[in-house]
Amino acid sequence: MLLIAVVSTVIAMVSFFIGLQKLGAADAASLSTLEPVVTFVLAAIFLGEAIAFNQVIGGAVILAAVIWLARHPPAAVAGGRG
Repeated sequence: MLLIAVVSTVIAMVSFFIGLQKLGAADAASLSTLEPVVTFVLAAIFLGEAIAFNQVIGGAVILAAVIWLARHPPAAVAGGRG
């Protein structure tokens, strides 16, 4: 039980914060949207879970959004905070 807590919580959060420092907040937030896709793929591989059609569609939408965000970064706001 302790191993599950350490792997799924502590290591995941430490890895996220390291990535946040290296990538920046915007890129880390974009990449974190891939978490549900990775979760259902790993569940299918390691636990033998069936993947439903709506999960495939949802995963495709998430992947498309991440690709779109990577290719079209938000424009900088002129004049800073207002």
